[in-house]
Amino acid sequence: MSLGLPSHLARPANSRALATAARWAGLVCLAAAVVNVATTSLANGNVTSWLTLLVLAPMVVLLLALARGRTVALTISYLLVGAVCTYFYVVALFMGTPAYHDTNLFVVALPVVAMTLVGGTGTGAPAGILWATLGFALAEAAVILAAATTDRDYVPDAISLGAYLLLVGVLAFDGLTRGTRSRAQSALHRAVRDARLIDLRRELVAASTADLHDTVLSELAAVARSQPGPLDERLAQRIEADLRGLAEGMLQPAGDGAAALADADPWYDSELHRAIEAARDEGLTVDISGDRAPYARLDEDARRALGLAVRQCLVNVVRHSGSASAEVALSAGAGSLSVMVVDAGSGFPASAPAGDRLGLRQSVGDRIARVGGTVDIYSSTDVGTTVILTVPTEPGAAVPGGRAG
Repeated sequence: MSLGLPSHLARPANSRALATAARWAGLVCLAAAVVNVATTSLANGNVTSWLTLLVLAPMVVLLLALARGRTVALTISYLLVGAVCTYFYVVALFMGTPAYHDTNLFVVALPVVAMTLVGGTGTGAPAGILWATLGFALAEAAVILAAATTDRDYVPDAISLGAYLLLVGVLAFDGLTRGTRSRAQSALHRAVRDARLIDLRRELVAASTADLHDTVLSELAAVARSQPGPLDERLAQRIEADLRGLAEGMLQPAGDGAAALADADPWYDSELHRAIEAARDEGLTVDISGDRAPYARLDEDARRALGLAVRQCLVNVVRHSGSASAEVALSAGAGSLSVMVVDAGSGFPASAPAGDRLGLRQSVGDRIARVGGTVDIYSSTDVGTTVILTVPTEPGAAVPGGRAG
């Protein structure tokens, strides 16, 4: 389902929607268990039933923490604590309600479903299926142990099993179709680029033909107006210069279209453009915004440093962020040019060890620093990463400030 969005935006939007729905569905299951037990406790006045409510509190707290920001440690803590809470919850439930003879009960299935739905908060289909399977297995193990403790019969319930199979099916479908969507985006991008090259070559041929037509007619008219006999020396020199210019332009090799594109706009022969094209060829959707003209006015060292630094940033997006798209934005200020690389991937906490950011420090930070620039990095888990590269527009100048965290 694309939700009416382009495919490169639909995938992250669907993933976030699935994660949010899974977290809140888990909270609804726990809330339903609390309401069910509270209703029974009020009706019977049973103290044991009230204790059942207390053992669900740690699960609710940890699931709320997961809704604010998912980490592997927090997910593991939720599964372990949830298994313990599920065991004591089922034990207290059977002890407080003697009429329950087996585990095939809606009220027993609620915490099991809440444990299973933690898989919906995974960063990808394989990870989500793994977490869902682990949550379902631990919860069912807790129910089996609780049934044995209270001398009740263990009977698998269709509700928790159905929730597990539904979640796994949704995650598996998303994982199977994800690669197809990425390849389609890459193919569409190449098709658009090839169409642009064809249009540009047609425009260049039309412009050359127009120049030839106008120049030849102009020179013929000048010759027709001249006096009979040898041509005036200045007129002969002008005609020779015009014809030489036409010949140089027409004999210039056109290559495969890329050379013509670079001649028309220096941006297409820049290191920064090649970095963006390399990332697109790897399946990453890269949107470009801002004015490219100031970049063309930078000195060669600064252009190369920016291009290679952006290449490393986009490589990090492809390899580590889990995002299918990124944005490269250019903006010029007073004496400086900034290039911002933004992704909506997994990000990393500001307290991450320096060794985890070796590529950013050496391939990005040090390279930009050598041309007098600065690098600012803003990143947060499950929010994304923004890298701002700023270089001076004048050779030998330096950009003050900057940070890398």
